[in-house]
Amino acid sequence: MKNKKILSHYSMYIWFIIFVIGAISSFGFAPFHFFPLTIFSYVLLIYFFKNIKKEKKKIFLYAFLFSLGKHIGLLYWIGISFQTANSGGYLIGGLAVIILSGFLSIFLALSFYFLFKFNKSYTNIHFGIYFIFIFTIFDWFKGNILWGFPWTPISTLWTFSNFSLYPFSVFGVWGYCLITYSLIISFYYIFFSFKKSVFFLLPFLFSNLVFPNFLGIVEKNIDTISVRIVQPNIKQEDKWNKEKLIQNYEKLTRLITLPGYDKTDLIILPETAINFNIDKLNESNHKYDFGLDYIKNIIIGALRTKKKDNEINIFNSLYLIRTQNESTLYHDKLKLVPFGEFIPFRKFLNLNKLTSGQLDFSKGEEAKYFKFSPRINILPLICYEVIFPELTSGLNNNYNLIVNITNDAWYRNSSGPYQHFSHSKIRAVMEGTTLIRAANTGVSGIISPKGITISKLSLGKEGIIDYRLNIKKIKTVYSNFRERIFYLIMLTLFILIYFPFFYNKYKKVN
Repeated sequence: MKNKKILSHYSMYIWFIIFVIGAISSFGFAPFHFFPLTIFSYVLLIYFFKNIKKEKKKIFLYAFLFSLGKHIGLLYWIGISFQTANSGGYLIGGLAVIILSGFLSIFLALSFYFLFKFNKSYTNIHFGIYFIFIFTIFDWFKGNILWGFPWTPISTLWTFSNFSLYPFSVFGVWGYCLITYSLIISFYYIFFSFKKSVFFLLPFLFSNLVFPNFLGIVEKNIDTISVRIVQPNIKQEDKWNKEKLIQNYEKLTRLITLPGYDKTDLIILPETAINFNIDKLNESNHKYDFGLDYIKNIIIGALRTKKKDNEINIFNSLYLIRTQNESTLYHDKLKLVPFGEFIPFRKFLNLNKLTSGQLDFSKGEEAKYFKFSPRINILPLICYEVIFPELTSGLNNNYNLIVNITNDAWYRNSSGPYQHFSHSKIRAVMEGTTLIRAANTGVSGIISPKGITISKLSLGKEGIIDYRLNIKKIKTVYSNFRERIFYLIMLTLFILIYFPFFYNKYKKVN
């Protein structure tokens, strides 16, 4: 009774404090990596909600506010792209971030609501198991609903070292969410039972101390190639500016043709490095050929157009140009950015997309890999396709090098490009595959199958990375089983939670 009076008196302050705690919890993710802030903010919230357990609506609203603060802190950089694109500036951009964060916050609010609605005891084992199950399943829904945006799962906390990345190679993003929530609830149980706390701590300790010893046992050397990654650092405002067209291509040509380029096996340029149809490069009178006559192989991000049924389709594409055998391979982007590259429900929404032009980009038809050499198969990924491993599950892991090109110039000097790079590290570890990343303004780099950053160019820097790369492939558990392990664990938790309920109901009937 006394606690309720205190809470009622300080109600206005509590709303604000919970929002701020949520915002502070966002500092656990890239680029800051103060992960204890996130872990203990969840523990604090569970303990606080336990004291108002009968006020379910308040729990939902408080959890919503916490998550709103967290997601605004994590995704504020999306608002910057509106200013960069001159599409409403920071005002509309900020509103878009609040709307998106509000939508994503519903899932965490529902997690806390159901946690306290369907549990009468908050200190037994059942409560902990239910917490892990319900929070993970709503994290999964949040990342997969509508067009999918698995950018902020709780497991993305663990990108600060190659050691903490290892469990991704077994459990993937969603399986590591289970383990992270198990860690969170173990700290909560410290207040009630040391044994239960240790019990829920074991999955985290086991996955981080035992599995790393097995990662890399089945490691295969593929081949050695020399690569050059080009980071031109062209501002987004200048990228499509016709007055700066010549200046931009002179910069690209200068970086591409720095000494040693003719001896490089593969040169990699970022997403939409050129903003015209790539076929023009093959025209003899075209001014911007980048010195293709002396280049062995080059990957370029460019536009591709295709006429179909009297309509022009525009694709955001990645090209591999083989100058020696005069062949060109391409990959069309499969996962387009809503409102950035296409307008959802265009028939009903009278809006313009952020990228140039009035036409929506068209989606690619299927995932593919390039046969680069007898021993090297390249998986091409454009922009945030790197966070969707399910897109390439049909390729049966037949690739041994991932090339991810992106243009993060939209987000300027913000957390966005760092978070994007951290997702690339996760993908490299999950697949057990070397990943090369070329970003227009950064962060470009080479990531080993164990998540080690071999070389990188910082955000906002112009330059190149020249590296003689020994390509390795690790046969990871995740690359073999994909999400099956995650689904199996979730099924087991479901049985542990609901079997006693159905069994007792059956006994009463009989």
